[in-house]
Amino acid sequence: MTISTKKIAGLLGLLIGIPAFAQQVTFFPYIQLGDNGPLGSSDQIVIAWQTNESAPKVSAYQVEYGRTSGYGRVTSPAARVVDNYLSADPQFSALALPAPYGAHANYTAVLPGLEFDTQYFYKVTGPGMPTGGFAASFHTRKKGSYFSFAVEGDEGEFPVIPNTSTPAELADYEARIAHLIYNAGSLSVAGAPSRPAPEFVVNTGDNVYVRR
Repeated sequence: MTISTKKIAGLLGLLIGIPAFAQQVTFFPYIQLGDNGPLGSSDQIVIAWQTNESAPKVSAYQVEYGRTSGYGRVTSPAARVVDNYLSADPQFSALALPAPYGAHANYTAVLPGLEFDTQYFYKVTGPGMPTGGFAASFHTRKKGSYFSFAVEGDEGEFPVIPNTSTPAELADYEARIAHLIYNAGSLSVAGAPSRPAPEFVVNTGDNVYVRR
């Protein structure tokens, strides 16, 4: 069998075009409160995510946000490297991890000047994000004389659901809890008064379990 020089050149071009290492987003974007002090004249939110980079590339990412899905405002993130923090913790340093976590990059983008009690939309674009970007929304904090909130914790256990087929299904209690909290304002409980939708959640911890 003979292969033409043109075909060989084409195959080499394809191989050269394939990256040796594809950057991964290990934690997709989530929101954090940007100001835990007294409420000022405007609100702000931090969008955070993590990649498996040992050297962050902040110029490769962009965050768009606004009061509609058309966005209108743009900001760039900051980043820092977190170097195998599990091995630095005495509680976990003696564990024989199947794959050391290694260095990762934590990205944060501050969205300032937001109106209170308002829904905003945002989209994060860059390496490892979904095609077209990671898009979601959030609601800023409410200013007033009262508010409602939910308290939850100890939700890290995923036991096997009995009598399920192979592979066994896991009971994702975190998803169930999130569903209940999100729909708290519309749930009906016999003998109990109606309740408002929670405006934020207090997590009491105990969410990660170490199996030896």
